[in-house]
Amino acid sequence: MQADFSLLASFEAMLFQPLKRRSRTMPMNSIADNYSIHRSILRVTYTVVGLSSLVLATVSTTQAASVTWVCSTENKPWEIIPTPSLTVASPDKPALVRAVAAKTFQVIDGFGCCFNETGWIALNEVAEQERRRALNALFGDDGCAFNLARIPIGASDFATSAYSLDDTPGDLELKDFSIARDEKNLIPFIKAAMTIRPTLRCWGSPWSPPAWMKTNNHYSKGSLKWEPPILRSYAEYLARWVEAYRAAGVNVYAICPQNEPNILNVYPTCLWTGPQLRDFIADYLGPTLKERKTNVELWLGTLNDGNANDRAATVLDNAKANAFVSGVTFQYDAKGQIADVSQMYPDKKLMQSETECNNGENSWTDAMRLYGLMKHYLERNAGSYFAWNMVLNETGMSNWNWKQNALITVDRKAGAIRLNGEYYVMRHFSQFIKPGAKRILSTGPWSDKIAFVNPDGSTVMVIGNSSKNALPVILSVAGRKEGDTLNVVLPAKSVNTFVIEPK
Repeated sequence: MQADFSLLASFEAMLFQPLKRRSRTMPMNSIADNYSIHRSILRVTYTVVGLSSLVLATVSTTQAASVTWVCSTENKPWEIIPTPSLTVASPDKPALVRAVAAKTFQVIDGFGCCFNETGWIALNEVAEQERRRALNALFGDDGCAFNLARIPIGASDFATSAYSLDDTPGDLELKDFSIARDEKNLIPFIKAAMTIRPTLRCWGSPWSPPAWMKTNNHYSKGSLKWEPPILRSYAEYLARWVEAYRAAGVNVYAICPQNEPNILNVYPTCLWTGPQLRDFIADYLGPTLKERKTNVELWLGTLNDGNANDRAATVLDNAKANAFVSGVTFQYDAKGQIADVSQMYPDKKLMQSETECNNGENSWTDAMRLYGLMKHYLERNAGSYFAWNMVLNETGMSNWNWKQNALITVDRKAGAIRLNGEYYVMRHFSQFIKPGAKRILSTGPWSDKIAFVNPDGSTVMVIGNSSKNALPVILSVAGRKEGDTLNVVLPAKSVNTFVIEPK
């Protein structure tokens, strides 16, 4: 263990000045020997007695600050493990995980979640203190630190009922367009989050166009009427949503034309084929957003199938549509195509737009699965990752009788919130991986690993142990000559984050 003895400088200068003045009469080797011996004695004395506590405190602070280890298991979520010491790598014990900051991949835009009506209603069924605790847990620096968020354009499947922003049949000029309903449950939710994260960046997607624009005149199922007046009106409808939310003080940076375009269900849904998405983007939505000078990003999605050769390729292989598209979004059912899209269109940003919603159990098994999903998408160049429901009450139920998971559960009987396992797994990534970070190469036989380098140079390693047993693992960070290796034992069924400060 080495200490920083810079605090001795003035003391040493005073003590050894007489010795230095004798240099004219003493041989050089004697001066050096005496100076070195006396200086060594002083340093030993300084360490052992007198100022030793100050030196040891300095040593402890330096080492403790170099590595942070946070571990979550089912019974002990978010446990700060005593900081291990960085040691020099041993050739006899090669690392099972090695992070190489010199080899970088995609930039990380951040992490987020979706605002839904049912979430805000649930939060308003507990006292202000608990509501504030939930919002801090999601958006605060000491929580998930979410910097991104998604907003439904009209009703999602976790709205209290089906609706659009213009439910007047035949209103092609959108004279009755209004976000008045959103001002009751969605915008207050967003504004409450913005009191904690003022720089929150939001994007939107519709689950369904207004019913009167659809082939079946209903919010569930059906498709958009393929008629130029309808297509022009719907493109303006989406552009006006951007403008209205911005006027309300919400930072909208992007928009998608449809949530899950190949799903037809009892809640608001709408079918879009690849050619329909291509033509709507190329001939209507893209030009309308540009003409109205919205300066908003247009993303393709949110895709939810495994075939990159269907909607993604159909749209992006068309030069006119491609020119309007900034990125591609993938729901959890699209995990099979993100790697292909990344290879086919390397100039496009990629987003995981909604993680699995599961069945409302909020189990640790679900949480460990989320770790695997986050690793899967981020390894395949997603620059952002989104949870689905932030908050639900203890039933976890939608208005369409679908029970789902949430990061936070409101227990109305107890009047308290509960942070679920998936909350902690999201936080293992989102709190430590800062916007502007880059994914870096992580090598070695340990499979549950992924690593990033932050803008400040710190290295973040998120390591899972899906085994039923605690297992030892050697972690290494390339390029740190003074100490690059951690020897740790990962608890069974755990997710772990290691933050190594810049060298």
